[in-house]
Amino acid sequence: MVKMKILSYIEFITERANPNTIGSDLVLEGGAAGHMAHPFDDKSLTFGDFKKMVEAGLSGELNFEEDPTEKTDGQNIFATVKDGVTMFARNAGQLRNPIDLRGITDMFAAHPSESVRQTFTLAANDLASALSRLKPAQQEAIFNNGTSFMNMELIYSGNSNVINYDRDVIQFHGVKHTDGNGNIIGEDSRPARELAKILNDINAHIGKVFTIIPPQALMLRRHQDFSAKLPYFMNKIEALRSRYGLSDSDEVSRYHEMWWREEIDKSFPNLPQDVKEALLQRWAYNNKGAMDFRTMGKMIETLDMNKVKQYDKMDAGKKYKENIRPFEDLFLELGSEVLKNASNFLAASPDKEMQRLHNQIRTEADKIRLNGDEKQIAKVEAELDRLARIGGIESIIPSEGLVFKYNGKIYKLTGTFAAINQLMGIIKYGR
Repeated sequence: MVKMKILSYIEFITERANPNTIGSDLVLEGGAAGHMAHPFDDKSLTFGDFKKMVEAGLSGELNFEEDPTEKTDGQNIFATVKDGVTMFARNAGQLRNPIDLRGITDMFAAHPSESVRQTFTLAANDLASALSRLKPAQQEAIFNNGTSFMNMELIYSGNSNVINYDRDVIQFHGVKHTDGNGNIIGEDSRPARELAKILNDINAHIGKVFTIIPPQALMLRRHQDFSAKLPYFMNKIEALRSRYGLSDSDEVSRYHEMWWREEIDKSFPNLPQDVKEALLQRWAYNNKGAMDFRTMGKMIETLDMNKVKQYDKMDAGKKYKENIRPFEDLFLELGSEVLKNASNFLAASPDKEMQRLHNQIRTEADKIRLNGDEKQIAKVEAELDRLARIGGIESIIPSEGLVFKYNGKIYKLTGTFAAINQLMGIIKYGR
């Protein structure tokens, strides 16, 4: 029997999902921040957990451990203070060796986009000025002499992404604690509000360009059609749970593993069990080291090996998406419903921005249908179909989503943003 390391879904997908996962179209939060998980990303959650999240979301009570906050569509950066000097990090390496104001300025000096260059250099100057006004004891309490970093979003009216906020703000998210060697060992959202208040109290929160703000707390209301929407979503979860006879206490990882075993047995019924286990590792967990193709080729017939390679090249990514799609659609649709009943968004004119997004998606999608090439049209139609599954264009709101904490972990609900982000990429860049 061939020995191989078996990875669990819990090991495979944690709060920082692998961005190279087969078929993954997860949005990376950028730089050192890594990936913030949707609930459907975390396969260690149970079906019972899903039900609790659904009921809380529709009830307007996603405050399991703290109030939900808005997930904003800006540029990410980390900042700390070491020996009284403000330092910055944009990637994991800079968490180990942060750079000073001159360093961040030089880093973006040759950036091809003037608006991106302005975003980071102007914000860094305002941050350095504000944090220098803290007392040494305050700097130490929050930043631990350069080993704890404030994670923040830069929102600049001259450099909007999908959403136009018409404001110039630096929004604190929370502190990431490191071991001094760049490895994140913990996080805490409380210092974001505490530091924003300290800076406000000493009138250091308003810079030359940017205003420093705490996480934008969202106000959620109970869904106006709660009695219909709750069973609607619960039935979706029940259908997934019952497909393989699972219980509410079972982790969702069991569903995904059983789905892939079924798929592999159907597609390759005559392969040895060792090879099937290796394919499960490769396609479900992206663990290609479980058994390489050379070793596999010595265990099965050439014709079967060719079929495996063809599937690996042409079908595995599509099947990954097929496997995750019902969970993804469920939580994107839930996010859409929850966000429609939210208020206090960061956008200066939420209603106006919402209408702009609706009109832009309709107008630009029609242009691509008329003038785009076959590939562009197919991509637009696929994203419009996804948008329709989770609420349609009328469900688009002027926010990337919301962030909530459950059992000590941070999750996001993004609703329609994933679809409109992809659509805007096609509209702007043809891809």
